[in-house]
Amino acid sequence: MGLSPMAARAACGCSSAALAFFGSRPLRRAGRRPAAAFAWGQSSPYGGCRSRLAHSLVDSVLDELRSRRRVRVSAKIGLQGTKELSDNKIDKRALQKGLLLEFQKDSQRSLLAVVERPDGKKNWMVTDQNGILSSIKPQQVTYVVPGVMNFDASRIDEFLEKAQDLLDPTVLECAWMELSEKDKSIMVEEFAEIVYGNKESLESYCAHFLLSRDIVYFVKVESRDCSMYQPRSPPQVEELLRRKRAKEEAEKELEEFVHLVKSAKALPMESKPPKSSWLLDEKVRQKIEALQAYAVDACDDEQRRLAGNILKAMGFTRTSSAALKLLINVGYFPAHVNLDLFKYDVRTMYTEEVLSAAEELLVGRPDSDMHIRKDLSTLKVYAIDVDEADELDDALSAIRLPDGRIKVWIHVADPTCMIKPRGIIDREAMHRGTSIFLPTATFPMFPERLAMNVMSLQQGKQCKSVSVSVTLHPDGSIAEYTLENSVIKPTYMLTYESATELLYMSLEEEEELRILQEASSICAQWRRSQGSIDTAMIEPRIKVSNPDDPEPNINLYVEDQANPAMQLVSEMMVLCGEAVAAFGADNNLPLPYRGHPQCNTAVSAFSHLPDGPARSFANISVLRAAEMDFQKPVPHGILGIPGYVQFTSPIRRYVDLLAHYQVKAFLRGDSPPYSAGDLEGMTFIASMHVKVARRLHSNSLRYWLLEYLRRQPKGRKYKALILKFVKDRMAVLLLVEVDQHSPYDKFYLVV
Repeated sequence: MGLSPMAARAACGCSSAALAFFGSRPLRRAGRRPAAAFAWGQSSPYGGCRSRLAHSLVDSVLDELRSRRRVRVSAKIGLQGTKELSDNKIDKRALQKGLLLEFQKDSQRSLLAVVERPDGKKNWMVTDQNGILSSIKPQQVTYVVPGVMNFDASRIDEFLEKAQDLLDPTVLECAWMELSEKDKSIMVEEFAEIVYGNKESLESYCAHFLLSRDIVYFVKVESRDCSMYQPRSPPQVEELLRRKRAKEEAEKELEEFVHLVKSAKALPMESKPPKSSWLLDEKVRQKIEALQAYAVDACDDEQRRLAGNILKAMGFTRTSSAALKLLINVGYFPAHVNLDLFKYDVRTMYTEEVLSAAEELLVGRPDSDMHIRKDLSTLKVYAIDVDEADELDDALSAIRLPDGRIKVWIHVADPTCMIKPRGIIDREAMHRGTSIFLPTATFPMFPERLAMNVMSLQQGKQCKSVSVSVTLHPDGSIAEYTLENSVIKPTYMLTYESATELLYMSLEEEEELRILQEASSICAQWRRSQGSIDTAMIEPRIKVSNPDDPEPNINLYVEDQANPAMQLVSEMMVLCGEAVAAFGADNNLPLPYRGHPQCNTAVSAFSHLPDGPARSFANISVLRAAEMDFQKPVPHGILGIPGYVQFTSPIRRYVDLLAHYQVKAFLRGDSPPYSAGDLEGMTFIASMHVKVARRLHSNSLRYWLLEYLRRQPKGRKYKALILKFVKDRMAVLLLVEVDQHSPYDKFYLVV
């Protein structure tokens, strides 16, 4: 096509891209869909044109076009003009066989098609550019190409190929710069006349295509007779170009990220990039964290959009499971990732500020209670806990008094000699609520260097503690008690299994351990006489080695609460809590008192069940909710005692730490740091995190138990104890199995 004089004059001020557009260029093969046949150019306002279109030219063209009552070439065969056919007011009479039109296929695509025949009263059958015959409604027609009759559908490709050579969006900017100054609207045919020098079929279609797809320079406005295109204001264009550039940059970043993900996904497992490498670049980190949030259903709207785009670009469905699988496949997550840690936003790391404060305590930690500490280092002290315990915060001593009564000491680690109420470390502990113990990891309430070293009781070393001494009546009730700051020197660090062996051996030199067992026995008898309920169960414990491996080692243990050493320790912890509650009541001290109302169901209601897990499970199933009071003790019906305060785990439970703050202040003669109202609010905050920790522990334990069972041979049979029938053929079972790799004979799983 030669360059018309009008087009030549119009092109004189445009960019090189626009100049090339106005000239004659060889045809190049185009795709089937013109909407995807070219990339819209990126330019800043006014950047694509170096000067204005000739003012007189545009005015004269517009005046000339609008002064005529033009009838399109198609009028020769009795059709309406383009104006009437292209303003979305198409009706049955406007369409005829052989017309070339554009219609909206769906929200994403517009296609060219040739009209074939009527389809019912309103619809028409058309053959589109892909050779597909379909029925369309008149409302779907977006443009009727003028000057075309009896068009052959097989020539649509040729038509699109020619159109492709004329579609250059840079001319939109040139036209906009001239028209925006006088705020002049323009019709498709007028735009074609200005840009191409004529308004024939091909040129008019190209003008329609450019204007209808433009999202920057022109906006479509409806008039009474036809559709017009209004130039946007310069501020609008500038903002739209800014958004366009931002979108293009985001698309480029997404493309680069998808390429990075595909490369990592293709690598063997041992060669995949470490998790830390995904967090170095801010833009990469943003996208990988969006996928992470999407995988745990904890994303905001922007993360959901971004993760959805990534999954779509990767060819995956937009689901949380697809995001999780992708993160595992690229090595960001291990195969057995614990998503609950991310879902509940668990604090697994400490800030630099907290770690720095902890290091300061390690350097210099003056003990304000040293002058009132009692030296109990001559006592034989037993610290008994699970074998993998890292935080040792309680230990036991006992003697027999000359009158035959038993006196026991419950020694509790004293972290409050290092940390102060409302300090940075205390606030961090409150917002954690508790240490979290999982089969794969431990997340301590205090920084590890404090919790597992200087705060913990250590064998053979002088350790600061708070010692609760209790003298028992022969029936197991409390005769007298004292609470005091102390210094102890733990003699033994025993596991429950080794302590049980010592009890069975009944060594003469370990008389104190036998006295402790006797004390626990008479205490248990006393509580039963006061209506306590047996809730002892057999629980599994799991330790997973190398949890990041695809097939980690799963070690299964049993925690039988009927174990003699475990019963001993449990009774002494209850005794300590009872004594602290009595201390608080006697001294009118605000403490987090914990109680439990008696069950409405009598204990005898389950006497027909065999003693053990079945009866304990039945007892637990009818328990009522616990109660808290912060001014006075409340009865604890399950334990069978008049009051109870959790006190023995201040390193791993924040509520215990609160009790220590209050008691320690009283022992120094100071006012308690917290009122009853303060304690209630802080306990509520800590309890929320404790609930999350319990859910984490329960979910993780169940996951690894099921993973253990998954690895067992198919068809293997299991012995089980029925604990409860739920409905129909459903029941709660306690699995009992022999574990050849465990030092214990059995393990148990409630399913």
